[in-house]
Amino acid sequence: MKHLPTSTTQWAMVLLLLSFAMPTFAQNHAFIQGQVLDETDRPVAYVNVQITDTLDGAITDRDGRFAFSTQHMGKCKLHASFIGYEPAQQTLYLTPGDTTTVRLILRLVLIQLDETTVTASTYTTGEEETVTLSPLDVVTTPGASADIFRAFKTFPGVATVDDGAGLFVRGGDVSETVILLGQATVVHPYKYESPTGGVFGTISPFMVQGTVFSTGGFPARYGNALSAVLSMETQNMPAQKSYTLNLGLAAGSLGLNLPLMSDKLGVRFTGNLSFTDLLFRVNRHSRAFTTTPRGHDGNLNLIYQYSPTGRLKFFSFNASDRLGVRVTEPSFDGIYKGSTNSALHNLEWMEVFANWVMQTSASLNHHTARKQLGNLDFSPRDLTLKLRTDIERALTTSAFLRLGGEIEHTDNQFVGSIPQGDIFDPQAEIFELDTSYGARRAGAYFEIDFEPARRLVVNLGTRADHHNLSDRFAIDPRVSARYQFTEHTDARLAWGIYHQFPGPSKYNATSGNPNIGPQRAQHRIIGLHHERDQFMMRLEAYHKPYHNLVLDHPDLNLSNDGKGSASGLDLFLKRGDFLSTRFSGWMAYSLLRSHRLQVRHIGSEMHYEEAPSPYDITHNLTLVAKMRLIDDLSGGLTVKYATGRPITPIVGAIPVAGQNYYLPIEGRIGSERLPSFRQVDGQLSYLLPFGANHQTVFYLAINNLLNRANVLDYDYSIDYSQRQPRTTTFSRSIYFGATVTLNP
Repeated sequence: MKHLPTSTTQWAMVLLLLSFAMPTFAQNHAFIQGQVLDETDRPVAYVNVQITDTLDGAITDRDGRFAFSTQHMGKCKLHASFIGYEPAQQTLYLTPGDTTTVRLILRLVLIQLDETTVTASTYTTGEEETVTLSPLDVVTTPGASADIFRAFKTFPGVATVDDGAGLFVRGGDVSETVILLGQATVVHPYKYESPTGGVFGTISPFMVQGTVFSTGGFPARYGNALSAVLSMETQNMPAQKSYTLNLGLAAGSLGLNLPLMSDKLGVRFTGNLSFTDLLFRVNRHSRAFTTTPRGHDGNLNLIYQYSPTGRLKFFSFNASDRLGVRVTEPSFDGIYKGSTNSALHNLEWMEVFANWVMQTSASLNHHTARKQLGNLDFSPRDLTLKLRTDIERALTTSAFLRLGGEIEHTDNQFVGSIPQGDIFDPQAEIFELDTSYGARRAGAYFEIDFEPARRLVVNLGTRADHHNLSDRFAIDPRVSARYQFTEHTDARLAWGIYHQFPGPSKYNATSGNPNIGPQRAQHRIIGLHHERDQFMMRLEAYHKPYHNLVLDHPDLNLSNDGKGSASGLDLFLKRGDFLSTRFSGWMAYSLLRSHRLQVRHIGSEMHYEEAPSPYDITHNLTLVAKMRLIDDLSGGLTVKYATGRPITPIVGAIPVAGQNYYLPIEGRIGSERLPSFRQVDGQLSYLLPFGANHQTVFYLAINNLLNRANVLDYDYSIDYSQRQPRTTTFSRSIYFGATVTLNP
């Protein structure tokens, strides 16, 4: 049996001892509590209440109530703001040990500036005005497996390509979505990596306090992404001591939240160990595995509030996984072995200088892997360092400025052999790699939000990026706007240029091309948003032309000759809120038409054809329904339907003289489609409180309730004369477990 690494275990023990040994500190802070109401005395939820020029504050709950402590004494101003209301302000006089109760009234206006008001195609988790998915929703969404990435796959604009966690957004490849944690780039965001992303995301929903997922039209602060951005923020100071223990059919975890010094120092820790042997045995899925997927990970989040306006946060994440599985390829039938080790460390500093808020971070990603199958024996390694600074301030009551810059340096090493033309026979031709080099990207941006007319708010920005390997600049102007028709309904427009530089491996002289440049996309979006009480509707249409995409080339290996476009319609309907209403759920529908210039292989020759993009999923429909059945028993269903993705059939083969494999002759690119993807997932959970403030949650999940064998691809015989469908990794499967939370 595996255990947590010694270093991780020692961390947990040290923190546990500290929590019991910490003395009681003197009451050197003041306590502020109260309620925020509108003009009709109705409570206003999700209002940002904060002491001016400090980081001390809180977000109101659904009853409009808030409470927080501060070490800022004397005369101060308490500020409350929320979209669609005039800000409220009250002067307070604070002394140590005092409790001050306030009542704040917000007056309704047609429109109020905020960064979320002018951003198209954005969905968030966390306590914000446009809340659409909370961490609790992630955990309780059937089929999501408590995974942020899988939960966002139930949203519009994200295609269901397979049963993994990869985010394919609006006709784009999984590599066109950039993942951020704070200001750090998560270079390897998936567990058990594959060409379609991976089986799960690496980041737990309870490691983050808020998530922004933008499927297009995102502002200039986000760079080097063609299609989408998933941006997550790590948790802040824990409010109270708590311990969590989870044990399920395939994994176990331990979590600690410890406020070590009141309002000064806090720590969060989680450790996870996966052991899927029992899961596969119970569900009879282990036949193809020689080593069932297994791994461990741990993360540490340390928060230090060193002054009323200054904060340091250190986040460290380490993960390791491995598997062995039988793979049937036309050129080779054998065992694929894979293993990875990843680490992410990020140190973040936030401070307020006069009217400027500055946030700076330094992060490090480290990743090693080994992949083996036939003549493939590849060991890539990369080390990524990133420095980023963002500063922002209000210029006037109707204008807001943001500036920032980043430098990202990656050291890459590629060692081993990779097949030419996806022929894995041990005797087939290969590329021998033994190269290492550094890649550096520098970027800067500015954004301004302003109100040029009544009811209208505009975000205008530009960013510039330079990559040392391509030695080229990319300039990206962007603009978005929101027009408020009524208190509950608005229209949104967005346009922008987006560049993304190819991965470092594309620049090597052996199998790549040192002269390729950045890929380019243009986003054009128009949308309508309506939200009232417990109902939300969002409808968006978009057009996304592509240029300078990387393509295989017969002489240069790679070129920037690729082009294409994606157009579509996204509809999102959401009703209710889990636990707040008995019934809650959402519907997401996406219509997509996309095409790209692609390479067709006829033996050893290459031909170019315009065809549907590899992930042109015409119709994508997801229904999520959750219901509180009786008392503390809740249940839910997720229903998914997706048009089968385009595939290129093999219509013949050419035998290779003196070898026991064939070169395939491809038919027309994308001329066939897989059968449609259909799946129903169910989940039950029961909450059992005990003691003064403790609870246990028992959960049961059944994925693929109808036991449908969805076709993900086709496997061919050695001479390509016959093929058989490659179906869903998991047929009907059951998963159960329990989570215990202690709040001493």
